[in-house]
Amino acid sequence: ILFTTLTWVFRNATPQNGWAEDLQPLLPAHLVVSNPRVIDPLYMGDSSLYERGHVLAWAGPLAWWSLFALGLVWTVLCLSAIFRRQWEAERLNYPITEPPLEITAPGGPLFRQRLFWAGALLAAVLQTWNLLHTLYPIVPGIAIGVHNYRLRGLPWSAAGSIPISSFPFAYGLAYLLPIQLSFSVWFFLWFARLEMIGAAALGHVKWGGFPYVQQQGVGAYFGVMLFVVWAARGHLVRVWRAAIGRQDLEDAGEPLPYPWAFWGFGAGLAFLATFSVAAGMRPVTAIVFFALLLPIMLTIARLRAEIGLPTIELYQVGAEDILQRVAGGRAWTGQDLTVMSLYFWLTRTHRQLPMPCQVDALRMGQQCPMPLRSVAAIILAASAVGIVASFWAQLHVMYQVGYESAKFTGPAGWAFGNAPWQKLSSWLHVPRESEPGPSLAYLAGIAITLFLAAMRTRFVWWPFHPAGFLVLGSFGLFRLWVPIFLTWLIKSVLLRYGGLAAYRQARPFFFGLIMGEFLAAFVRSVVDLGLNLHLPPTCGIGGL
Repeated sequence: ILFTTLTWVFRNATPQNGWAEDLQPLLPAHLVVSNPRVIDPLYMGDSSLYERGHVLAWAGPLAWWSLFALGLVWTVLCLSAIFRRQWEAERLNYPITEPPLEITAPGGPLFRQRLFWAGALLAAVLQTWNLLHTLYPIVPGIAIGVHNYRLRGLPWSAAGSIPISSFPFAYGLAYLLPIQLSFSVWFFLWFARLEMIGAAALGHVKWGGFPYVQQQGVGAYFGVMLFVVWAARGHLVRVWRAAIGRQDLEDAGEPLPYPWAFWGFGAGLAFLATFSVAAGMRPVTAIVFFALLLPIMLTIARLRAEIGLPTIELYQVGAEDILQRVAGGRAWTGQDLTVMSLYFWLTRTHRQLPMPCQVDALRMGQQCPMPLRSVAAIILAASAVGIVASFWAQLHVMYQVGYESAKFTGPAGWAFGNAPWQKLSSWLHVPRESEPGPSLAYLAGIAITLFLAAMRTRFVWWPFHPAGFLVLGSFGLFRLWVPIFLTWLIKSVLLRYGGLAAYRQARPFFFGLIMGEFLAAFVRSVVDLGLNLHLPPTCGIGGL
């Protein structure tokens, strides 16, 4: 996303869209590559990163973006270190860590389970069969990927696309979800569609308008964040007192000493804000932007630690959308909006953030066990290597392939490259007015989530988990509603009639589904790279 964002605005500026006059002067020169001699080969292909001038042109901008990305990794690592002990005390399950811990357990007990190999074989055969279908279309495919259907005629068509998929790994991960959560997820996903159908029946047919489903979901994120911070209030006070030297808090087994984590978080946040100001954003805008983005990161990490949802996102309704809807477009300068557009890679879906992976890594380190400070050092070192390696790999490949060549397919152009600049042009020419409807929806989402959380803590029989309401507008998770629903049904029957013993006996099969599908996907990627096939993402696990 970042690569196409940085170059698309120069490659695709035309007299009709006016980007050269309206947008390019607002861009910070130290963060973008504007030379057509460097950009054009990237889109046309049959070139090389190592031709004269290409590496030098990219070195400066990518050095700055590498610092920003590493600064973000450090900032949320400090936040992970601050909350880790509290979340362990709350006995969170970290479901995503269970398969790797089981697979790498000493002695390999999982590999002696026949059900594990049955699940792995089933998943691997399904993925491999679809690879054969892609290579040889005469072989019939198996419909496990995402297929969208629509209801016809109002008000039913207001529900939008109804996705059907059956990825084996989704069944495996859904099996690890608590019963209450998996029920809440598919219930509220369909509840949102009923809301939209009901609104259309009342005459509200504008997509994204009333009842503002996505904004309710955004508000729910902040509701969960408030609940998480309130539950940790005692621990956070002790961390603060340790940071200012007023209390000795044992932290020898933590990823970072608590004073380091506290002041490191502050320093990291200051760096991110300074980076944004140097790019052209006003200081107050930078502070407000990250004050909205970091709570979302914290909430996603908490959800990963507690319930391990297979996928989650806020599709283009994050910090910049909140600022636009609540305050209106005229509250922000052109430079403010431009820097928000440069952060499109951060805020498009919120699925690529580092903190959820960090809390899982710390959990696995604690379970192994490993010294958590060594784990933190590994996270930082691997992040630095990964940032440089991914930037190099992307340029190395794309100068050969070309974004506009027949060898390249996917949304890099229309979704990743064009969308942020088209939105920025719209923001500048037709500033949005503040919208009371979405603003009330944010507050409603916060209130409903806090109500659900309060009911869940007070009544054992309460069937709804607040995280289910949070995913109200999640299109990625909606694509997995069939596996989540069917696995909820299977798990409910097992627990009802076989108890915990039946649940544990079946677990290896679902772990096998995860292992088999991703192993087949890995082999597919190796074949793709080795034979230079340029396979479309839809023939694998793409489309989520």
